Amino acid sequence: MESYTVVAVEEGVLIGFGNIENSGYLDMLYVHKNYQRKGVASAICDGLEKMAYKNSITTYASITARLFFEQRGYRVIKENEVERNGIKLKNYLMEKR
Repeated sequence: MESYTVVAVEEGVLIGFGNIENSGYLDMLYVHKNYQRKGVASAICDGLEKMAYKNSITTYASITARLFFEQRGYRVIKENEVERNGIKLKNYLMEKR
C-alpha cells in the first residue's frame, strides 16, 4: 500500500498534516487548534484529493469534522460507534465521488 502525505508548516512549525492512501482512503487530516478556520485543512485536503487515484475518496470523520467534509461534497455512508479506552465515540464513514 502506498500513500501520499501533505504537511503544512508555518515559520518552521508543523501546523497540520494529512494522508491519503492510493486506495482513495483519506486516513488522517489534522490541524493544530491555533490554526483552525484559516484554510489550512482545506489546503491540505485539496492536495490530498488531487492525489487520489480512485473515482471516490472515503474517510472516517469525527462529529466535529463531519460538516467540513460535507461542505467539500462528501456524504455520510454510515454512522459508526467505536470504543476507545472504555469511551464510546461516534464517527461517520463518508465518501466523495
